[in-house]
Amino acid sequence: MNKNKFFTEAILLVILLLGLSACSNSSNETPSSNNQTEPENIEETTDEPSTNDDASENIEEPNPSDQSESDDANNNNDSKQENNIEEKRQESLATIQKVLDALPDKIAGNKQVFLERLDNLQKELDTFPDKEGSDSGATNAMKNYYGISYEKYDEALNAIYATLKKDLSQETMQDLQTKQLKWIEEKEAKAEEERLKYDGGTFENVALYISLYESTKERCYVLVNEYMTD
Repeated sequence: MNKNKFFTEAILLVILLLGLSACSNSSNETPSSNNQTEPENIEETTDEPSTNDDASENIEEPNPSDQSESDDANNNNDSKQENNIEEKRQESLATIQKVLDALPDKIAGNKQVFLERLDNLQKELDTFPDKEGSDSGATNAMKNYYGISYEKYDEALNAIYATLKKDLSQETMQDLQTKQLKWIEEKEAKAEEERLKYDGGTFENVALYISLYESTKERCYVLVNEYMTD
């Protein structure tokens, strides 16, 4: 009985030793995940948003000299264009003056000639550089065109009146002079009435010149048709 007890205790001792050995080995082993080492020489980076200062470094500031050169170029182009227009104005005025200078200095037998010269005057005025802008409604162009047109028909009217004064009888001329003074008053009153419709506006002088131009042009034809002969 003691022998069996001895063997039993020996077996139990061996089992206990084996169990202790197994526990020791288990405590020395680490999980495979713990055996992984972090890679060396990897620098940590932080994703920080770029500041406005950083962004501005990549944006090129406009060069003031470039802007100045662009402005100078535009000014030069505008100046050249204005010079070209002014040259055309002068050329047109020179041609118009030739038409006025060609008006006859006698009324007898020149009625048709006067009428043709007046027609030619309008044709030349229609080629004036500001005519296109006037037709499109540009205020400055209208003021220039109708101002010049009135001025030139007024010159034609004065030339016609001077010719009539030289050739008409004294009695007829006195009657014409009275009518002419009355017409001038009516012309100016009508022009002022048209101007007042736009008083204080940008169109008031345009309205004034249009009225003066139309009245004076009409008066030229009236004097030629009534006092000159074929």
